Amino acid sequence: MSQLAEVLSAQKTLEESFIKKMNALEAQIQTAGPAKDTVAKVAEEFRAFRELVFGMLGLLRRQISECAQQIDDIETRSRRKALIVQGIAEAASEDCTKVTLDVLNSKLGLGLTASSLKVCHRLGQANTDHPRPILVKFASVEAKMKVWRAKTGLRGSKLALKEFLTKTRQSVFGKARQHFGMRSCWTLDGVIFIKAPDGSRHKVMSLDELGLLLGRYPRTQDTSTSADKRATEVLGGLKGTRK
Repeated sequence: MSQLAEVLSAQKTLEESFIKKMNALEAQIQTAGPAKDTVAKVAEEFRAFRELVFGMLGLLRRQISECAQQIDDIETRSRRKALIVQGIAEAASEDCTKVTLDVLNSKLGLGLTASSLKVCHRLGQANTDHPRPILVKFASVEAKMKVWRAKTGLRGSKLALKEFLTKTRQSVFGKARQHFGMRSCWTLDGVIFIKAPDGSRHKVMSLDELGLLLGRYPRTQDTSTSADKRATEVLGGLKGTRK
C-alpha cells in the first residue's frame, strides 16, 4: 500500500471511530439514569474518547509528514539538473538562452552550447527595480555540475548561482542560515549542509531534522553584530578625543 493510501485509510478509520463513539455517547446520555451516574459515565467515556482522538491524530500527523517528505524527495530529484542564475540584466525582447550562455561562458570560462541547456526562462513577473532570476534546466547532471563547480568565478560580481530548491527545503535553508550564519550553510543536490559552531558538519532535508540541530546548538550572540558595535564605539571614542 502506498503512503498516500495509508493516510487515506487512517483518515477513514478515524472518521468511523469518531462517529461510532459519538453515537455511543449520545445513546448513553439519552438512556441514562440518575444525573450523578450520567455525569460520571459521560466523564469516563469522554476521557477514553479523548485519548483515542489524540492517538489517532498523532498517527495521522506522522503519516502525513512521511508522505510530504516523500513528495519533497521526488520533487527534489526532478530538480537535479536545474540551477537559478541571479543578476543577469533583463531586456524586453531578449533571447534568454543566448544571454545566459554568454554570461556563463564569459564569466566562468566554460564551453557550454545551446544543446547544454534544455530549458531557460525568467521566473516571476517583470520588475523594473531589479532583473528577474533565470531558471536553467541543463541537458545533463554533468553539465549542471560543471557550472556549479565553477560558481566561485562569480565572486565579486553582481551575479549569483543557487540551486532550485523546493519550497520546503528553501524554508529550511533560510532558517538554517538565520541561525548558523550564511557562511556556515550551503546546498548540494538539494541537501542542506550545516557547519556547526563546534566544527562538525551535518546535513538536513526537513524542518524536523533542522529542529534537532537548533536544539543541540542554541543560538549565540551574533559575533559580527558585536564586532560592528565595538567598532562603532571605538570610532565614537576617537571622535570624542578630537574635540
